[in-house]
Amino acid sequence: MSILIENGIILPMDRKDGDQLFFQGWIGIENDKITIVSSSNELKDKFIESHKTDCKVINAAGKIVMPGLINTHTHVAMALLRCISDDVPLMEWLQEHIWPIEGKMAYQEVYDGARLGILEMLMGGTTTFVDMYPYEEAVADAAESAGIRALVSPCPMDFRMEHFENDWRQVQKRFSDSPLITMWMGPHAIYTLSGEHLQRSISLSKELGVGSHVHLAETQTEQDNSMAQYGMSPTEYFEKEGLFSTKTLAAHCVVMSDHDIEILARNGVSVAHNPQSNMKLASGIAPVKKMIDAGVNVAIGTDGASSNNDLDMWEEMRTASLLQKVSTLDPCAIPAYTALQMATVNGAKAIGREGELGVLAAGALADILIVNMEQPHLYPHTNLISELVYSAHASDVETVIVNGKIVVQERKCLSMNAAEVCATAQKQIDTLLSK
Repeated sequence: MSILIENGIILPMDRKDGDQLFFQGWIGIENDKITIVSSSNELKDKFIESHKTDCKVINAAGKIVMPGLINTHTHVAMALLRCISDDVPLMEWLQEHIWPIEGKMAYQEVYDGARLGILEMLMGGTTTFVDMYPYEEAVADAAESAGIRALVSPCPMDFRMEHFENDWRQVQKRFSDSPLITMWMGPHAIYTLSGEHLQRSISLSKELGVGSHVHLAETQTEQDNSMAQYGMSPTEYFEKEGLFSTKTLAAHCVVMSDHDIEILARNGVSVAHNPQSNMKLASGIAPVKKMIDAGVNVAIGTDGASSNNDLDMWEEMRTASLLQKVSTLDPCAIPAYTALQMATVNGAKAIGREGELGVLAAGALADILIVNMEQPHLYPHTNLISELVYSAHASDVETVIVNGKIVVQERKCLSMNAAEVCATAQKQIDTLLSK
């Protein structure tokens, strides 16, 4: 089926300096791709005529049409653990609260938790997410059935290597031809992975021709322990071990020296900035402005819903901008359009999908949002870019298209039964907590 989105305010996110950021127009979709983005009524009439037997028309009058959001770092199944443990330091949170419960989780618990997180993301306009977790086969199954795009990263950790070996084989075997699911390696962090197991992950990345998704320089404690154990920062250590010889997406990057930033820039490492999780766990403020100025590609992630505690990319965009302004005492740091780029085009670049995702352009994949601007908190309309970043909510997303298929329509998820997903998640966590 083809889709025509007409009368909308098109925000393509591929404009160059001097180009108009948005315009009134329409978008034609055939199968999984955008075939035309235009303001020409003549071309629109031709599109309708050539697809008159199979064309669904969506009237986007008074609405923004923009690329789907890309969440570049999360642990989506942790939606099941939302609010399990709050207001404690990171390592205590992990070792005493999160890891013991995760140790009781297997395929079904991860699948049901992932469905809950995916439902939340789709309803808020996230069309692609990058995940790292045990049982990524379950996450991939949940993503594919829900119709969302996912990059899953089976996660090697010293105490989970046997499961990791099985997990990556299953994901690679089952989803190698999937239009929605791709796989990278997910070496967890310097503090959970021996040099031997890190090398195993790196060798698999090279063997399969995929990238690496890693936690990096999240806290001062991580920095101090790395200096004590290796005599170098986590960033320096990963470069020395050869991790950055594969395409790498590094989450957090909070404690970064100028030399660390130079290493990221030189090796083409992208950063997934997680401002709200970093704030909640008191990890610190990542030097995002410095990284961008040095040429590092910085995207946005939410982290897991047990450390955020949601998967709302609109909140994350707003926080990313405001946090840099106050930390640098520069009101010009991370302007609104830059924040939008971080959540769209920069995310696509971070996962090697530049030009395919994060933009509305002929030939790009049809991952598209329609945002209802007819809301009191978005009036008066004076600066649409600022309104999206500083005022919009996830609940303003009205329609979501992924890979050319409508998955959310008029605020209703078409690919999942929301009530059933929530009820199942509740039963799962009640059972886990009773064990």
